[in-house]
Parts: sequence; C-alpha cells; structure tokens
Amino acid sequence: MANKNNKSSNKKNLFSMKNKVVIIFGGAGKLGQEFAKTLSHNGAKVYILDIKKGVKNNKNFFFLKCDVQKNKNIETAFKKIIEKEKKIDTVIYNVYSKPKDYYKDFQNYNLNTWKKVIESNLTGAFLVAQKAVKIFIRKKIQGNIIFLSSTYGVVGPDPGIYLGLNSKKNIYGGKFALNTPASYSSTKTGLIGLARYLATNFGKYKIRANVLSPGGVYDNQEKKFVENYKKKVPLNRMANWSDYNGAILFLASDASKYMTGSNLVIDGGWTAW
Repeated sequence: MANKNNKSSNKKNLFSMKNKVVIIFGGAGKLGQEFAKTLSHNGAKVYILDIKKGVKNNKNFFFLKCDVQKNKNIETAFKKIIEKEKKIDTVIYNVYSKPKDYYKDFQNYNLNTWKKVIESNLTGAFLVAQKAVKIFIRKKIQGNIIFLSSTYGVVGPDPGIYLGLNSKKNIYGGKFALNTPASYSSTKTGLIGLARYLATNFGKYKIRANVLSPGGVYDNQEKKFVENYKKKVPLNRMANWSDYNGAILFLASDASKYMTGSNLVIDGGWTAW
C-alpha cells in the first residue's frame, strides 16, 4: 500500500543545501576543506571547527577554534552557533589525531598514546553527538550526524603494504615507518557502532546518523607504499582529496533522507576482494 505521506520531489534539487547550517569538526584539514567547499557551493552555511586554524572566514564558511578533547570547548562552540543561526542541520565529525609515537609497533605501543587517540577519534565523537542530539530534540530539528570512518573500520589493515618502509620517509613525521596502528582501526570501527546506536535510538525523533568510510588518499607518501597500496585497489590508484565530495553531499543532503545507521564505503574497490 502506498505511503499516504509520500510526496513527489521530482521538481526539487535533492542535493541542495540551501538554508542548511553545517558544522564540520576537524574541518581545517585537506579533506575537511574539500567538504566545506562542496557543501557551501551547494548552498550551506558551514562552520569549520578545529584545533588549528587552516581557513579564512568568508560569506560561506566560518572558523571556530575547538579542541574535541575538551568538553567545554564543544559546548561553547555549539552555543555560539545556535545563538547566531538558531539551528544546526548537519554535524560532521572528521577528527583523528596522531600524537607522539603514533606509529609505534603494537607490542610496545604507549598507553598514553592509545588514550589520546581514543579521546580524539571516539570520545570526542561521543561528546559531539550527545550535544547535537540534545539540540535536535529540544529544537525539534530533523538533524543529521555523519562520522568519518575508514576502510580500516570495516576490514583489518594489510601489513603487507607497509613491509620495508623507511621511517625517515614517513611524511607524517616521528621515529617510525608508516603503518596503521591498532588505535586507528579500533576507533574507526567504534564510530560505525556509535552511528548505528544513534540511528536506532533516535530515529523516532527523525534524527539520522550515518558513516562515510573513505579509502586511502594520495598525500605524497613514500613511493613504495603508494605502489603497494595501488595493487590492492581494483581501480589501481589511491584516492584524490576530491573523490569524496559527492559522497559527503549525498549524506548531508535530502538525497539520503531515508538513510540512517548505514556505512557508505568509497574505497576504489578495496573491500570488494
């Protein structure tokens, strides 16, 4: 039987973000800036929240300093945006940290490093979602939460692509060669579980929660790593920073209005093997 509330939207641009207010936690990085430009280009007013300023304010997006490891910072940021805009439509969590000794081997991984990664990648997401849900319910907003996970939130890292890498050629610094630490995999997997929890518990308020899981992005990493990585990808390349713009626009817009609790994997086919 047809849904009586079903209305045709053929004349509506499903991907329009006009009059939408979007917050991007971790928005000053390369991927976050791609998201901000894409969403603002499609009509959204975007607030970029980050610990370090990497963007300039303009008519389309605004920067607010925020450390997600500090609960008060998160509360203040939400308060400022609500006071100015009166609403928030979409919250994107795109934060992950690389503290000292982040790439250290598992057997000798420092507990403090583990805790710092958990605090930024997962606990910060919990605090942000908690405050967003309260606002959505109080203001009766059909809110939208999007977490950035990873293919390594879906499958385990392939240690073979890191064999023989040179610690001095790790472009992200430190004393260790490039690899994927357990702290990264664990937190990225946790975000998928958190999104599913939000979806099933707050769907009754028309609140949606989804995940975008991107594959690895080419960032001038060590040549040997890039070649090893490409062999694992059916499309035979690493991603460009812009390859996820369509996905984030889909998740943030009404084009995905019947989607919640899902994980959108965009990885060039990595997880298809």
